[in-house]
Amino acid sequence: MTAPSTAPALSAFPLTVKVPALDRGTTRRTAVLLASRDGTTYSKLSSWRVPAGGRTKEFNVEAGEALGRLYLRTEVTGKGLTLQRKTIALRVTNPYRPSEPDNVAIPEQGVRVDGTLFGNHPIVGVPEFAGTVRLWDVSTSWNQIERQRGRFSWEALDREIAKAESAGQQVLLVLGGTPEWAAVAKAPGAEFAGPGSSMPMTDPRLFEDYVRAVVNRYGGRIAAYQIWNEANISQFWRGTPELMADLTARANRIIKQAVPGATVVAASTGSRWVKGFTEFYPDYLAALREFDWPIDAFAVHLYPLPGGTPRDRAFLLGMMNTALRIAEAPALPIWETEINYGITNPGTGDAARFIPDAEIPAYVSRTYIDSLRYGIARSYWYAWTPEYRLLGIQMWNGYLATQAYGRVREWVVDSTFHGCSTEGVVVQCNFDRNGYPFYVAYTDDESVASIDRPEGMTVFQGMGGVTQAAGPQVTVSGTPVLIAGPVP
Repeated sequence: MTAPSTAPALSAFPLTVKVPALDRGTTRRTAVLLASRDGTTYSKLSSWRVPAGGRTKEFNVEAGEALGRLYLRTEVTGKGLTLQRKTIALRVTNPYRPSEPDNVAIPEQGVRVDGTLFGNHPIVGVPEFAGTVRLWDVSTSWNQIERQRGRFSWEALDREIAKAESAGQQVLLVLGGTPEWAAVAKAPGAEFAGPGSSMPMTDPRLFEDYVRAVVNRYGGRIAAYQIWNEANISQFWRGTPELMADLTARANRIIKQAVPGATVVAASTGSRWVKGFTEFYPDYLAALREFDWPIDAFAVHLYPLPGGTPRDRAFLLGMMNTALRIAEAPALPIWETEINYGITNPGTGDAARFIPDAEIPAYVSRTYIDSLRYGIARSYWYAWTPEYRLLGIQMWNGYLATQAYGRVREWVVDSTFHGCSTEGVVVQCNFDRNGYPFYVAYTDDESVASIDRPEGMTVFQGMGGVTQAAGPQVTVSGTPVLIAGPVP
């Protein structure tokens, strides 16, 4: 019995079973192929008679995508033959494990960089420099608007939409979570968004009624709707992936009927907890496929673990891309609807890892350059508030993170992006504005390196906004720098 030398990553692999020629005194032999995931409880996959001359038989074994060790065993029995067994064990690997994202295919004419790349997530106030805001932690969730069935409190949502409009920002509204009166039962554990908010509703038509009330009231004033927040985490959703896909399809139908131009965004998924991702998101994608993909964009939260860096964020995006590829998902935009660093699990109450001031400009600016580099259409910084102990980087008026956010926005918005090249650890991204080229460069591992000044470029600028003459070589580090030439 032979199998692949490496563990199968996906759903099936070939297996060859060979039973030798007839032993003396044996008149009839039967071979049985069995499989087990725990090594003790076997289920029969196939059985067949073995002719006198022996037999080689080939199978495709469905390993599935469940992780662990798969045991395969053949048992050969026959008259006058002692039971013969042979067992092999195969490690079924995780096909969604974090991996580097693929290079993005950039069209020949490049990609126009819009201000909506720079999303933000207000908790208080109006985010500076943001082109779009995501409304979730400002008393605008379903359970905070419809506290009693059919009775709506619109004050908070009215206020937040008006604030965004006055700042020229597009609105992305998160439609979850479930009001306590609509929940099937009391939650068996902690909930982040209030009592009942993580539970399925007694009837999905209750969710339809809420979505219809929102779109009828605001119409095109809300540019995009996200179905749920972090649906793969039990504090936010304890229903099935299939029900979440059903809710997605129901919301999409109502929204598109009322506001055809609105963008419907899939429920977001947290990715740093790999087990939670693999146990929910692939099934959610499979169910969305059954509904013929009733969305306009996918959504992911690429928070690294507390010790992680922007490079770790990129690896998590690789896991997301793998899931989309396995699901044969359509080529829709990916929106990163929350991002920060050093954050802890909201359920623990622990403080975040403090990101030193010297690293903040690198983390913030590289986040948005990497979004372009890896094909993320929008990144919503979490969050706009002067202090939030769960976050490693605070963003607020005048803060260091805000300065970096505004600086990189100034560099790239209304330009055309032509992709990035990597040589060693140095990443150089190519842009032009009105026909005049410029570059943004940094090191992928936060080291310091020298690069040859690109032809025609004469100056460089760091996060501080000071423009200096560029020599034959330019020093780059983990904090991106702008390298440009004369503009008449």
